[in-house]
This record gives sequence, structure tokens and C-alpha cells, in this order.
Amino acid sequence: MKSNLLDWIVRIVAVLILIPAFYFKLSGADRSITTFSALDAEPFGRYAVGFAELIVVVLLLIPQTSWLGAMVAGVIMIGAVGSHISVLGFAGDTGVSFVLALVVLVCAIAEIYASRDRNPIFTRIFSNRGSG
Repeated sequence: MKSNLLDWIVRIVAVLILIPAFYFKLSGADRSITTFSALDAEPFGRYAVGFAELIVVVLLLIPQTSWLGAMVAGVIMIGAVGSHISVLGFAGDTGVSFVLALVVLVCAIAEIYASRDRNPIFTRIFSNRGSG
């Protein structure tokens, strides 16, 4: 029960952060355009990340696919954190974006762990450990 509650909490926190994030990217908000222009990835990168975040939200809300959503979210957030460290910086609104990316990354890692029994990759790897 306790692990199921934690599982849902980390998924909902990530979803609540990702919904406005993908909305702003896909709607062409000025801040998103500025961000992806600084990364030299406007407009393709903005649309690609926005649609990926939308897919992650759907995957996270379905218990059977939450492991996949968490893995994809982790990859996206590693890219976001790396972009802030290398190009975007942390001043002003980008500091908030950096912190939110870190929160989603932590939630993704927690969900990868929480959903390990539903993850066919993990179950295959760890079920073969004892044989040999």
C-alpha cells in the first residue's frame, strides 16, 4: 500500500510539472521559443520535446506503461539539466525551469524503481541473475 501510494505520488508530481511544460512548447510560448533558439533547436527541437513530454504524461498515467514513461522522462530531463548547465544557465525563469527539470528527473528515477516489477527490461535482467 505504502509503495503504491509513493508510486502514484511521484507520477502525479511529474505529470503536474510536465503538462504546462509541453503546453508552452507546443503553443509557441515566447519563453519556449527563446529557450530553444538559444539551443539552436527552434522550432523542431521545441516540437519534438513538447510531443515527447505529452507522450510521457500519457505513459505515466497508465500503471502498465509508467516504467516506460519514467525512462523517457529521465532521458528528456537529463537533456534539460544538461542544457541548463552548458548553455541556458540558471538566472531568472531558467532557474525555475532547472529546478523543475531536477524534480521531474528525481520523480522519474523513483518511478523507475517503483515500477521495476512491471518493467519487462528489469524483470528479464533480474530473473536471469540466478541462473548460470
